[in-house]
Amino acid sequence: MKPPMWNQLLIDVEREFPACSTRGAKLTTVQVEQLQAVENANDNFQISTLHGVAAIGELIAQAANHGELSDELAMSTGWLINSLALLSMSMAEAGAAAAYKLQNIPHQGAAK
Repeated sequence: MKPPMWNQLLIDVEREFPACSTRGAKLTTVQVEQLQAVENANDNFQISTLHGVAAIGELIAQAANHGELSDELAMSTGWLINSLALLSMSMAEAGAAAAYKLQNIPHQGAAK
């Protein structure tokens, strides 16, 4: 499998791939590879994102401990954490949707 890339998470899995409820739906080999890439990218980048959030939390704690937590720093880091949380949720949704489709839609050429 190719290394994960951020653009693999920019796809709308629900819109771009068949619905599980579509009668006779099957995933092509290319679609299976794309969904696996989404899952892989989510798994890898979730870890990186959460390490970043942890580092920001430590930064805030250290700044507060040294009396250097200004309103501007608190507000900026709050918005950064908000953005990273939204990114993390979006990645998790894409990864979960990809995993669900891979599990519940037959693959072309695969035995039933």
